[in-house]
Amino acid sequence: MSERVSVTEFRNALRCPRVFALGRLLGESVAFPIGSSCLGATFHRIVERLAKQVHAPPPSFAALPAGTPRDTVEARLTDWVLELLALELEADPTYWSIPGEVDDLAEALRELSRHLVGRLVQFSTAPAAAIAALIQDGERPVEATLGPNGILVRGQLDALYANARGELEVIEYKLTDEANDDLDRAQVALYRELLKTADGVQAKPTVLRFLPTLREVALSAEDADDLTTRTLLPLLGRMQEWAAEPTLAPATERTDLCAACPVAKECAEIFPTRLAARDDPPMAAARPRPGALNVLQEAAVLKPPGVRGEDEGGQREADEIKDRILAELKKQGVAAVCPRAAIVGPTLYVIHISRPRGSVAQLDRAAEDVRHRLASDVGIDVEYVREGGHRRFVVRRPKPRKVLLAPLLEQKQDFLAARPGRFVVGQAPDGEVLCGDFSDSSTAHLLVAGQTGSGKSVFIQSLIASLVQFHGPNAIRFTLIDPKRVTFIGASFKAAVSAHLAGPIRFDVEEALPAIEQLVDLMEERYRLFEKAQVADITEFNEQEQPGDRLERRLLVIDEFQDLIGERDPAKTFFAGIKRLGAKARAAGIHMVLATQRPDKDTVPPIIKANLSGKIALQVSTKTNSRIVIDTGGAEALHGKGDLLASLGRGVIRAQAALLSEH
Repeated sequence: MSERVSVTEFRNALRCPRVFALGRLLGESVAFPIGSSCLGATFHRIVERLAKQVHAPPPSFAALPAGTPRDTVEARLTDWVLELLALELEADPTYWSIPGEVDDLAEALRELSRHLVGRLVQFSTAPAAAIAALIQDGERPVEATLGPNGILVRGQLDALYANARGELEVIEYKLTDEANDDLDRAQVALYRELLKTADGVQAKPTVLRFLPTLREVALSAEDADDLTTRTLLPLLGRMQEWAAEPTLAPATERTDLCAACPVAKECAEIFPTRLAARDDPPMAAARPRPGALNVLQEAAVLKPPGVRGEDEGGQREADEIKDRILAELKKQGVAAVCPRAAIVGPTLYVIHISRPRGSVAQLDRAAEDVRHRLASDVGIDVEYVREGGHRRFVVRRPKPRKVLLAPLLEQKQDFLAARPGRFVVGQAPDGEVLCGDFSDSSTAHLLVAGQTGSGKSVFIQSLIASLVQFHGPNAIRFTLIDPKRVTFIGASFKAAVSAHLAGPIRFDVEEALPAIEQLVDLMEERYRLFEKAQVADITEFNEQEQPGDRLERRLLVIDEFQDLIGERDPAKTFFAGIKRLGAKARAAGIHMVLATQRPDKDTVPPIIKANLSGKIALQVSTKTNSRIVIDTGGAEALHGKGDLLASLGRGVIRAQAALLSEH
C-alpha cells in the first residue's frame, strides 16, 4: 500500500474491510452504492453554488434588514435555493423523468433553508451579512499525514460553517437513506483531524443528512478527538495490513451491505469461506449473472442432508418410530405392514401402513389408539391420515431439519433459469423441490394465507428470492405493498431486491391503489403492443424481439391485503383492479401474489378467489379458513413455521417453505 488513503476508502473500510482491501487489490476506486441518491450530486452542486454566492446574494435577500422576521428570511432563502434548483432542471431535461426524486430534492433544499435560518437568527447583523459569516467555505480539498506510520489522508470536505461567536464547524452533507450514525461520526471526526493537522483549525464535526427531512448528527470536539485516538488512527494502521495482504481483511458485521456490494463476485473468489450475508439468497439477486450459480459457489457447504440415504439420523429415527407403530398395532391384534420405506422429510416423517388381511376399519380404530399412546407416552406428534384406500401416519420430527433456499435453487437451477417467472415453493416430504411458474395458467396468480407464526412473510421473501436469483431487472420487476410494514422492511432484503423494484415499497391504501391502476394501464398497453406485433402473449412477443426490446415480467406482491379494504370505497376500487388483473393479466406478463393472515369470507370473497388460480395455505386457525383457501381442510392442522399445503393445479401437496439463511 502506498502511504496514502482517501476518505472514501476510509469510509469503505469502516463499512467493510474487505471492500477496501479488494479495491486496493483490483487497483480501482470502489464506490459503494448502498443508500445512495441519484440526485446526491445535484444537491451538492446546488449547495456549492449557494456557498459561492453568499458574498453576492440575490437582491431580494440582500435587501433584508437586521431584525427581519424569521419567516420572511426563510421564505427568501428558500426562493434562493429553489432558483438554483430550477437552473439545474433547465440545464438537463432528463430530470423531468424522475419527478418523485426531484420533489424529494426540493424538500431537502427547503429543509436546508430552515436549518440555515435557525443559525442566521443567532447573528445580530442583516441576513446577507450573517450568511456570509456563517458559510465560511464550500467544497475544498484537505489532506494531512496521520497516524504513527505517517499515512497521507486526502478528502474533500463539503462546507465550513462559523457560528455567531466565530466557532467553526466542519459540515458533511448526506442525501441518502443509509442513516448510520457511527459511520457518519467517524467520517466527520476524520475531517476534523485533517483540518486540525493540516491548517491548525479547530472545527466541531457535524453531519446534515437529508432523507429528505433533516437529521443532524454532531459531535463535541472532545468526543471526536477520543474517537480519532481510539478507533480511526488504529484503523489506518490495519488498512495498511489489509492492503498488503487482502486475505487478512475481516468480513463486515453489517448484514445489509453484501447485497449491494459492487465487488461481491470478487469477494466470493478471494474469500471463499461461506458468509451468510453474502452467499444466502436473495443476497446475490441484486446483480444476477445468467447461467451462474451466484451465491451457490459453496453449494457443498450449503447443502443440508437430503432424504435419500443422506439424512442418516432422520432415517434411523423414522425407522424407530415405524417399528414402534407396528408394535403398538400388533398389541391390539392388528398385523400391519409398511409397504414402502418411511419418507424422511425435513419436518415430517411419512409412514405408509397397510393390512394384508382383515378389515381396514379395524386398522383405523387401532391406529387412533396408537396415535394417542405415542403422544402420551413419548410425546410424539402423530397424525393418522385416511385417503381413499391408503393409510399413513404423518409424524412431526422432534428436531426438524432446516430447509435452506440455496440448495433448492441449485437443484432446480436449469428449470428456474430457463424462463423468468418460475419460483420455488418449498421442499416436499419426499425431498422433491416443489416449484411453480407464473406463465402457467394454474399458477398465474397466488393466494397465500397463514396466521401469525405460520411463516407467511418468510415464505413470500423466499419466493421473491427464487424469482430473482437467475434473472435481472430487465427480466422481472416487482411492485411491493406492505401495509403492516413487516415483510419487506429488512435492510438486507431491501438491498438485495432493490434493483428489481418498479418503484418504492408502498405501505398504505393511498399508495397501493394507484400502483394497481398503473399495472392495469400497463396490461392494456401491452395488449395493444401484442396486437400490433400479432402475437398472443409476452412469451411469444419476447421470442421475436432483440434482448434490449423484450418486456419484463411484473409481479404485484401485497402482504396483508385485508388492511387495504377496511373502507367501502377503497375496497371497491381494490377489488375492481384485482379482478381485471386476475382475469387477463397473465398473458401480458403481469402476475399477483396476495397474502393475508385472515382468510375469511369477507377478506377472500369469490371475486378474489376465482382469479387467483394458485393457492398456498400455511397454518390457519380453523378448518373453514382452510377450505376458503384450498377448498379442503388440513391447513388448520399444520405445524407453523413454513409447513404448508399448496394447490398448484396438481392436487394439494404438502411442503416445507425454505429459509433464506440459517439465522
